[in-house]
Amino acid sequence: MPTVTIALNGRNYDIACGEGEEGRVQELAGELRRRMEGLAKNAGPVAENLLFALTGILLADELDQKNRQIAQLKGQQEDLVQRREIALADTIERLAVKIEAIAARLEAA
Repeated sequence: MPTVTIALNGRNYDIACGEGEEGRVQELAGELRRRMEGLAKNAGPVAENLLFALTGILLADELDQKNRQIAQLKGQQEDLVQRREIALADTIERLAVKIEAIAARLEAA
């Protein structure tokens, strides 16, 4: 199993990952590092464990907001699908009435 060394808050951490995932781990570590550095600039000097905890909480909050947005979009999509199905059913019903009228005229002729 490959190991990737990432630098966070001035320390190196060896992270085990799956074969071929090394680049992704480095990418994610870069994003985590960027978040931590931004938080450290705004919060001032804080203990490392608090910095990790605050960064984790901020990321969890962001993830929660994204999940809520996804749920909302799924609900909107379901509503749209339902409205389209109703519109399609109405169209089919109107066409059926027209076909029946044409058939009745043909039978009468």
